[in-house]
Amino acid sequence: MTSPPAESSIAGMRIATLGIHHETNTFASNPTTLEVFQHSGLQTYGVQRGSEYIEMQRNAQTSLAGFLMAADELGFELVPLIFAATDPGGTISSEAFESLAGEGLRMLREQGPFDGVLLNQMGAAVSEQFPDMDGEFARRVREVVGPDVPVAMTLDLHANVSQQMADETDALVIYRTNPHVDAVPRAVDAARLVVEMARGNWRPEKWIEKPPMVVGIFQHDTREQPMKAIIDDLEDVLRRPGVVSASVGQGYPWADVFENGLAVYVMHRDSEDAARDAAQWIAERAWRRRFELNVPKGPAPEEAVDEALATPRGDVPPGNGPVVLLDVGDNIGAGSSGDSTFLLAEALKRSIASWLQTIRDPDAARACFAAGTGARVELEVGGKSDRLHGKPVRLSGIVTVLSDGRFEDSGTVHAGWRYFDGGPTAVVESDAGPTVALVSSRVGNMSREQFYSLGYRPEEFNIVVAKGVVSPRPAYQPIARRMISVNTPGATSGDLSHFRFERIRRPIFPLDPAARYDPSQGINVRS
Repeated sequence: MTSPPAESSIAGMRIATLGIHHETNTFASNPTTLEVFQHSGLQTYGVQRGSEYIEMQRNAQTSLAGFLMAADELGFELVPLIFAATDPGGTISSEAFESLAGEGLRMLREQGPFDGVLLNQMGAAVSEQFPDMDGEFARRVREVVGPDVPVAMTLDLHANVSQQMADETDALVIYRTNPHVDAVPRAVDAARLVVEMARGNWRPEKWIEKPPMVVGIFQHDTREQPMKAIIDDLEDVLRRPGVVSASVGQGYPWADVFENGLAVYVMHRDSEDAARDAAQWIAERAWRRRFELNVPKGPAPEEAVDEALATPRGDVPPGNGPVVLLDVGDNIGAGSSGDSTFLLAEALKRSIASWLQTIRDPDAARACFAAGTGARVELEVGGKSDRLHGKPVRLSGIVTVLSDGRFEDSGTVHAGWRYFDGGPTAVVESDAGPTVALVSSRVGNMSREQFYSLGYRPEEFNIVVAKGVVSPRPAYQPIARRMISVNTPGATSGDLSHFRFERIRRPIFPLDPAARYDPSQGINVRS
């Protein structure tokens, strides 16, 4: 690549941002429709346009907040077009994708021209028509702005990075942490790259390498080995001369798409060979750890409750806080239904008094609202979405709280979300002992404010259930005397052999234990 030409001024530079952000579980029974996007549990406005974007993101810790910060620091004009995000769930309807993408593309045409584009995608979106919805959206954006406008895409660490995503953009920038606490700096990185490319009229050389492996969900925490070793390797590559950016995508396991699995993406200022060597170095070292990166673990629900009850309290926090049971099979943050009853059934059967959790059940919540605060109710709750998440359980008790379900958290939250909406919410203190918050939307258990807003302090309970694997940890690890990942059944089970994959590339480890990795046959992209 030739040396970049003389740089132009940033003054007057206009950079557009837009995105459709979704983590799609193709095995989940709950479809993601346009209405689901419009009533997100993650934000006050499920679909944000213009000033709504700034209102929602300015004081958050999201990628979009990072774009705003970069605009302030670097001096370019950020033009927010449309951003749509909702809770992870089932396959996105064609209507939802075409409506949201169509509106965003019209804005891109009508409000242009632009000097650059920042796309904020999750990287694991699947629509009825497009298994690689993120790549298709990038293709359409490129079609509008043409080949000369730099386009960068930020992605969640769980992205299933595709050939098309790399082909249709000039840069991919992925979170490096799980729990996701670095959305802002990665967004700033992406913005800096776009500004540098626009000013200097240059493009990096890039390489994407995808060894045939899926990383097990129990090994996704980047603070713990063996995943930490891969991130350490990434940090080493980022220090190599000429490397302008590098990312690892863990992949999103519950998507039956060709691109499912680990990806390594490296950008070098002027050498494709250097980018390839760096990407393959990380990929080969990850491949050697593939058995460590796929270790099923976690007790069954009954065993987990036994362990929680047997865990002694300490003398000082967090030793005297709750045992947090992580409901792996009902991981709302990965697209599950939020109404699994396997753990609650154990608590009710044993009459555990100091137990706190949520269950998504709009019908039961409505019944509580009809009865009123202080009323005694007899309810069948949970287990209504499908056959994967247990049967409804009988819940008898007193309605203690009725709420609109909205809460805010300005602290450290997975992926930096700030405004949440659980929909109409009712709390029932059951005769058998457990306290259950009946929510109406699939808002993940990523914030203790969910319970604080209802008048309950999880610190004061013996056992708290969080429906997730890694996303609840920033909220609950500071108060937990112990956290137990429970190998519950469900749409996000840690055992991938429970699922029927039809479109994933084969052979792939661990579905195919004898799979081989040949770097010369990996997916790669050239500038």
